[in-house]
Amino acid sequence: MAQKVMRDRALLRVTGFIIVIIFLVYYLGGLDRINYAFLNYFFHLRRPLEISKDIVVIGITDRCLTKLGRWPLNREHYVKLFKILKEGEAKVVGIDIIFSEPSGKVDFEIRELSKDIGGVIYPAYFNVDDGNLYFPVEPIMDGAFDIGHINITPAINGFVYSIPLVIPYSTANIQAFSIKISDTYLNRDINVPIDSNGNLIINYSGRRINMLSFSDVLGGKVPSDIFKGKLVLLGVTAKGVGDYYLAPSYNEPISGLEIHVNAVNTIITERFLKKIHKNITVLISLILCFLFIIFISCTNPVMGTIAGLIGVFICILGVFLLFLNGIIFDIAPTILSILSTIVSSDISSYIKEREEKDKIREIFQMYLSPEVVNKLLDHPELWGLKGEETEVTVMFVDISGFTKFSQTHKPQEVVEFLNRYFSIVTDIIFKYGGTLDKFIGDAVMAIYGAPVRYEDHRLKAIESALEIIDISRKNGIRVKIGINTGKVILGNIGTDKRVQYTAIGDAVNIAEFLESIGEPNEIIIGEETYRSIKDKVRAKEIILEGKYKGVRAYKIIEDKDDGG
Repeated sequence: MAQKVMRDRALLRVTGFIIVIIFLVYYLGGLDRINYAFLNYFFHLRRPLEISKDIVVIGITDRCLTKLGRWPLNREHYVKLFKILKEGEAKVVGIDIIFSEPSGKVDFEIRELSKDIGGVIYPAYFNVDDGNLYFPVEPIMDGAFDIGHINITPAINGFVYSIPLVIPYSTANIQAFSIKISDTYLNRDINVPIDSNGNLIINYSGRRINMLSFSDVLGGKVPSDIFKGKLVLLGVTAKGVGDYYLAPSYNEPISGLEIHVNAVNTIITERFLKKIHKNITVLISLILCFLFIIFISCTNPVMGTIAGLIGVFICILGVFLLFLNGIIFDIAPTILSILSTIVSSDISSYIKEREEKDKIREIFQMYLSPEVVNKLLDHPELWGLKGEETEVTVMFVDISGFTKFSQTHKPQEVVEFLNRYFSIVTDIIFKYGGTLDKFIGDAVMAIYGAPVRYEDHRLKAIESALEIIDISRKNGIRVKIGINTGKVILGNIGTDKRVQYTAIGDAVNIAEFLESIGEPNEIIIGEETYRSIKDKVRAKEIILEGKYKGVRAYKIIEDKDDGG
């Protein structure tokens, strides 16, 4: 019990240390790629969202450039577009193009048309390389209803998940282009949730934006009333000109214009994504891990591993359901913490199992051959240590005249003699797959056919007995052997403080009796043993007297010492 408590404490310490490392890495952003991978997957699993019908998108495509000229386009084209939007009574117009170079009087025309429309939002761009913020030229900027930055910063994995709500510049903060457009369109300030970095998380629709072609609009192919009361966004989507980014839920890069459209759609539909703070994420992960550790400490390692994997799946499912409800939960620290707990538990169980196996091996190698012990450790179902009735062959080996020998020799000589004798007998028992049951004074009791079951245990016992007689004789030791086969009760017998794997029953008693009536260098076997091997050995039938009067037994006759 004390060892288990110590092992559990060690498991808690190791697991706790690993979890602390995981959370530290999480705080430092080391798990962002994993969290983003799950977020991408959730975007793909979710049903695509609709883009608001209040948004109309005009794209300057490669086909438009083929028709209207090389980039940058002549600004007269924009004058024409503004006239169409004015006629169509567009409510808000967002221009995702920075007119940073002057172009003469056309800039003043654009300024006046912008004022006439009344809700034109122009972009600003902060260049991180030179530290400058770029605005449209002064005439165009004078006609703007407002200015918003269009900076887009991909995450560590190259995907764009959010946009900064504001960019500090000089003495003022410049809000995001999408925020300015949305506030202007809704005619109110919107309380936009932001993440810990002050960014708006974009709730991508998952659908490619249905755009109007810039050249088609200028060519009169689009009725102007389609813009009435709408929020119109204009930008470049031509592959050679437009900026393209990776975005979750899309299988290919999308243009910066489409990112702004998704951001505006997120705001005006108020389908915001809110990210749970890291501190709360860590707290929830700790609670889940603590509950899981309690669970695995009360169950076996296999069930703990299965439960842990099921728990990971449930966590992923739960986080996905949260995502469907607009909540982003960083799942990586939770999953890694649970998996680390599983691994720590499995390692602890493996160490415990190895310790138990080593302990069993140490004990049972005194009774079984190393090969048999290894087989039992690999196949514990073969043990049968709880007590069962089974058929085995029991052998007793005893030294003839040992009492007289011990009385006439010094104790040290007696011990040396016994050690030599026991070593001979034990090695031969193991050689033939027998189990050393016990030493009884100068006698040895062995079992064949258990704990590993095999059919030829009768023959194995006879073969080992013959070899014991032969080698003992060569070493100047005379032994007598009794062998009997029958049903016995086999298993661990004893108390909770000391047990012994042994066999009890009448078949054991008969084997011991057969040994007691034998002469030096004699092997006497029971009738059941003889019946199955009579074609393999020569034996002489004898009728027992005394306690087992009338019972048949057989004396083995050795070929080399016939009648002996």
